Amino acid sequence: MNLIWMILISLQLSSAEHILMVTMGGTKSHKIPFWELAKGLIKKGHHVTFLNGFKADFHMEGLKEITPMHLVEFIQNYTDWDLVGARYAQKAPLSIWKALRYPAESCNSLLEADAQSGVTVTDDLLTQRFHLAIVDGAFPECALGIVHRLGLPFMFINTVGFYTGSLAMAGNPITYAVTPHVFTAFTETMNLLQRVENSLIHRLADILHMYYTNQVHDVLMKHFGASIPHPYALMQNVSIILQNGHASITNARPFYPNVIEIACIHCRPAGSLPLDLEEFMESAPAGVIFFSMGSSVRAANVPEEFRRLLVEVFSRLPQYHVLWKWDAGGSVNTAEHMAPRLTKTTHQNMSAVTKNVRLSGWLPQQDILGHRKVKAFVTHGGLLSMFEAIYHAVPMVMLPVFCDHDVNAAKAESDGYAIRLPLETITADKLYQAIIAILNNGQYKRKVQEKSQLLLDQITTPLDTAIFWSEFLMRHNDVSHLQSPVRHMSCFIYYSLDLIGISMLVIGGILIILSKILMYVWQHGNRRHLRHRRQNKYLKQY
Repeated sequence: MNLIWMILISLQLSSAEHILMVTMGGTKSHKIPFWELAKGLIKKGHHVTFLNGFKADFHMEGLKEITPMHLVEFIQNYTDWDLVGARYAQKAPLSIWKALRYPAESCNSLLEADAQSGVTVTDDLLTQRFHLAIVDGAFPECALGIVHRLGLPFMFINTVGFYTGSLAMAGNPITYAVTPHVFTAFTETMNLLQRVENSLIHRLADILHMYYTNQVHDVLMKHFGASIPHPYALMQNVSIILQNGHASITNARPFYPNVIEIACIHCRPAGSLPLDLEEFMESAPAGVIFFSMGSSVRAANVPEEFRRLLVEVFSRLPQYHVLWKWDAGGSVNTAEHMAPRLTKTTHQNMSAVTKNVRLSGWLPQQDILGHRKVKAFVTHGGLLSMFEAIYHAVPMVMLPVFCDHDVNAAKAESDGYAIRLPLETITADKLYQAIIAILNNGQYKRKVQEKSQLLLDQITTPLDTAIFWSEFLMRHNDVSHLQSPVRHMSCFIYYSLDLIGISMLVIGGILIILSKILMYVWQHGNRRHLRHRRQNKYLKQY
């Protein structure tokens, strides 16, 4: 009987389910955690449909990618920016109003009907039967409209580790005194002025989020009708949040039990390198320096002055080999799921590169970071790159460019395994000295090794943890016992303003009564004193 019961449970746990994944993120790095979770779920027998704004890079059995052309074109045009040049010139890469338009305009692009067939993405999805939706916690508002239309339980993957918006909406406490906003360069330790600035930024961000969420709601009502709930109401019902962080490498935070940390879900041991790249690595006299600015920085848009600066710095390190991710064409595949392909890219202005430098439009980043010859990683400060460097215990020089890069770099520097250099004030000497410090000061290597050991010392892998909770939600559907009751409270009740008001009324009433009593006692005593004075004066006269 027990054997039959165990077989039935095993069949139930391994039953194939259909899962919908959605990210509205504007950079391809948002896809990577979803890819990894999809691979794990597919191995468990599930089927995954992945809706996003980037053309599919590879074929995976069990994975179907939906990339609406309107959304793909919108994101390509929107992100044709010069991130490094703007930062270098101390300017914003886009105006705040353009940034605020992204959620609503991308939503409209996603839901717009195909010009030829007249079919919308939602129409296509409604013909399928899903059991779960997994949505990016960054810009989830539009996707939640689709999820609501499909009537699915859903969970978030918070791809941006230091972003707290979706956590707050789910009822988790966000203490401004120790929670740096994702768009700052603060750490958990802030002085008075920094805490004031951080609190104001948090509040301003809440107001701006409300503004653009209302715009998204208008788009949803246009496509789904006026009865569609507000995205705020939808976000509050998130069942589980897979948080792309971990106390060892981000910040320790007070989470409700439906928040599960899965930092480095995409990290893996290094694999073998192509022969020519392996020879380049092994032939380095003192080691290898790896330089990459991630998938959101296009080499074609990098300012000439910054390019010359890099060429000069790397030429001053002849004893080291330098691997430089340089995509002259501006469009490169960043997926490590593809078969490795190395390209020797050239550029009309790259003739001055010295022999110790190798350029390539695509490089297998984790295989390189895990190589024994790599001594330093010069990076833009993207979260996934930072996690990979910690996983493989490689110290970093970080050149923050955009979005969460500054807060990532500030955390890495404060933890002692990286040096942060603002692009606004960078010089060839500063970058050279930073690289030399990373190479020659063993403290940076020791710190990153300590962090790596802490990150890896977990009861299960982040991927296994994410798979368990995805299947847990599909098994039970209702996980309200894990959710915070705070998510449905108003600010008035959450901050006990009603209690404070009643307390003030009670205290005020008591003070009024006491003042009346004291006034009565004082007046009564004063009258008695005057009577005594008059009596004494009268007696003295006689």
